[in-house]
Amino acid sequence: MNRNISRKAFIKGAAASALGLTSMGILGACSPAAGQPEKPSTPETSVAKNTWSWETAPEPITDFAKTVNADIVIVGSGLAGTIAACRAAELGASVAVIEQMDKPSSRGGHFAVYQTEKMKEAGIINAPKEEILQDWIRQCGNRCNEKLVWKYLDRSEEAFAWLIGVSEGALEFLPCINRYVGEKYYEYPGTHIARYTGNDNTKALSAPVFVALKNAQKNKTQFFFNTSAEQLSKEGDKVTGVVAKNAEGYIHFKAAKAVILATGDISGDEEMVKCYGGDLANLPQANLYTPAGANKGMGHKMGMWAGGHMEMGPLPTMIHLIRYTMLCFSFLHLNQQGKRFMNEDTWIQAKSIRILNQAEGYNEFAYSVFDDNWREDVKNSLQYGGGQFWDNMVRLAGVEWTPESTEATIESAVKNGTAWKADTLEELATLMGVDKKVFLAEVARYNEMCKQGEDREYHKRKELLAPIVKAPFYALKFGPAMLCMPGGLEINDACQVLDSQKAAIPGLYAIGNVGGGRYGVDYPVTINGNSHGSCITFGYLTANEIMGS
Repeated sequence: MNRNISRKAFIKGAAASALGLTSMGILGACSPAAGQPEKPSTPETSVAKNTWSWETAPEPITDFAKTVNADIVIVGSGLAGTIAACRAAELGASVAVIEQMDKPSSRGGHFAVYQTEKMKEAGIINAPKEEILQDWIRQCGNRCNEKLVWKYLDRSEEAFAWLIGVSEGALEFLPCINRYVGEKYYEYPGTHIARYTGNDNTKALSAPVFVALKNAQKNKTQFFFNTSAEQLSKEGDKVTGVVAKNAEGYIHFKAAKAVILATGDISGDEEMVKCYGGDLANLPQANLYTPAGANKGMGHKMGMWAGGHMEMGPLPTMIHLIRYTMLCFSFLHLNQQGKRFMNEDTWIQAKSIRILNQAEGYNEFAYSVFDDNWREDVKNSLQYGGGQFWDNMVRLAGVEWTPESTEATIESAVKNGTAWKADTLEELATLMGVDKKVFLAEVARYNEMCKQGEDREYHKRKELLAPIVKAPFYALKFGPAMLCMPGGLEINDACQVLDSQKAAIPGLYAIGNVGGGRYGVDYPVTINGNSHGSCITFGYLTANEIMGS
């Protein structure tokens, strides 16, 4: 099928003891899997055993201050865990949620779903799921679990509709137009922002988390905040509970039906990032994961101690251009040495990696350089590109792009010293602190290619070649930051944790960023906000799975 034809056809409208720990196999992606022979050691390849701290299981904890019994025990009350608690309690389960922080975790503003009624009302009919799935798999280097991704695309509309219903109309998911529509890399519709119309969200949580929390508590879910999970308990091969600690001491949470790990990613643990992140994650960059102090991979570790297996590494990285001005558009991009270094017509992860791949000491940020025609240039460019840090991040379907909010962002950045504005290019180079001769030569060469309508260096589409000729001139500083590493324990499409032989561990599930299989290599924004969207979807579906619904 011709992909451009199919898009036009389908996308319309707005563009050992009771714990059993002593008998568990201790696994890590950095050591041989259980049951597999080690390769013969050589001086070049030998690695000391137990290199990583989690490769040795902790001693079993057997002295408890108290015991809590529940059908389902959930570790972590971020988006995925809180959604799972809400749905399970609605289905009649007794639920206990363990959370190390003092409130649920809430982050991000984009929530992706394959299709919603609001999209249909706006005239947005998505491409076939098969087409989106093929793009997703390709962007993940064929490392994602095809059945898992398909299940998200196939069931996300159901999960979102359920959550809206749970809110009794107080929660809205509104489609927004913030996607890159380039020829080679393409982002599909389905991104939504969430709005809660009630006035009782006193903790200022994201709307989906608040709705799920409120309804879970209404259905008698017990939340144990400031409580840190430390071990899983097993009876034979089955996971039957969680050992956690708070001010009372150690508590044994017994799970009659299942334990769900929803502990987030590994970004807060430097050792795990070093082990599982690969070269990209370990490049010098800001790590802006939230909530600070959490996301230390405890769910991953507990899952491995219980016999779980990590997915093929390195884990994908979610890197966005959120440092400094949070704007870059498709204008001329220069590195810290004042040299052009990429085709600016691409998506956010690619731009982030291009910056990180610059010479050591010059790979923290880049500049986007343009002139006073930027308002018209941006408006004209959106039909060819767009997406995060190019378009308005929350522009709703049916709303035309206007420059006011972008202009306010630029002017604020100029005042804060993360952007510069000058009447001459020479002055702009001085303000930026780059070599003036190099800078002027790069701009002159770029302007000549714009005049000729052909980018002979990086082959940017001619429609996006905007010359830099009209004062005042601007330079915006933008740079990458890692938000999370969304991957971990290998799971099947029912979110059951698998051992090294691909067998499901009875009683143990993983959802959200502790579970693997959704991605690989990079975090794909095939539909912007798909990490949050899949948290909602698999939180809902995993509760259904456990409760037989």
